[in-house]
Amino acid sequence: MPHRADHILICFHDFSRGGTERIAIGLARHWAEQGRRVTILCGTTEGGLRATVDARVQVVELDPPVRRSLTSRLKLGKAMAAEIARLKPDIIFLPGNFHLPLAPAFARIPGRVEEGWGAIMAKISNPSVPDGLAAAPVRWLLRRFGPCVDGWAAMNSGLERELHAILPGAHVETLFDPVYLHHDLAPDDHLAPTDERLEILWAGRFEPQKDTLLALKVIEALNEIVPARLTMVGDGRLYPATLRAIKRMGLTDIIAAPGYVPGIDPWLRRADALLITSHFEGGPAVAVEALAHGVPVVSTDCSHFLRDIMRVPLAGRIVPSRYAPDLASALLSTVSEGRRDPAALHALIDHLDPRVCAQGYLAWFDRMAVARR
Repeated sequence: MPHRADHILICFHDFSRGGTERIAIGLARHWAEQGRRVTILCGTTEGGLRATVDARVQVVELDPPVRRSLTSRLKLGKAMAAEIARLKPDIIFLPGNFHLPLAPAFARIPGRVEEGWGAIMAKISNPSVPDGLAAAPVRWLLRRFGPCVDGWAAMNSGLERELHAILPGAHVETLFDPVYLHHDLAPDDHLAPTDERLEILWAGRFEPQKDTLLALKVIEALNEIVPARLTMVGDGRLYPATLRAIKRMGLTDIIAAPGYVPGIDPWLRRADALLITSHFEGGPAVAVEALAHGVPVVSTDCSHFLRDIMRVPLAGRIVPSRYAPDLASALLSTVSEGRRDPAALHALIDHLDPRVCAQGYLAWFDRMAVARR
């Protein structure tokens, strides 16, 4: 078919286990299923995600390879541009903020515009502009890269508004990241509650972004009202420090932190609510998994994505304050409404099905490819 994006090229620095890389690999599989030619062009094939690439997706490694360093993306853009000029794809897809510095080198590829191929499409991770001292340079970089990019994919509607404000006149569309649900809804007797305490779940990486200390303070405040237990699953740099804080605060009887778990479904089946205490989030998949199980979410106001999906009170609460008693109060009012029927919440997350998301990207790529020709 001449009126579509037949060849989609995705740019990776390497196959490290990043979220943007995992999502792009999943989308690539769906695009290949739809009969599109998909190529991943990378600086090096090193990294644990290489084995997850669908066999129908071609992987092209630069020769010589370009490994990560502080300045490697400057070298990577120039080296990739030569390979892209040879491949002449319809779409050049940059899957996240990390790969944006490649765009200027791609925009200068001779013949790309005149011959009608190689539309440069970039997905922006969330948040597009961080708080604090980093905000000004990030805005400057986005404005610098803006003229080099033909289309921007925003992960949610709030991010789309941010990009329009920074890049007036840019082509921006909201295209959601897919969430892969296991649909494992069988009961786990060994995880059944053993008393009448409320069961609150926290899940994620133990990193500064997630504010694990706030989670401890919230469960401490909640126990001043009703008996409650917090389970924190995951690992990360701050895991040992969080264990020490639990002990120091005298919370070992009401907080369990078992570390990394291979799947979160069993823990969601016993939870009365999911607690999110992050400073910022892109698209926290754990919230979608919770809603799929009928588990309401109580979160800090950390994500445009959460505001997009938590559109009804049954979904839970987004708390504008980072004051622990306020979050504890929101947890209590949320769980007092009882366990939700998962079917009542599915309409909030149906658009995050991987095939729906992949098809949305394809339709966008097709429009841009046709406009380019």
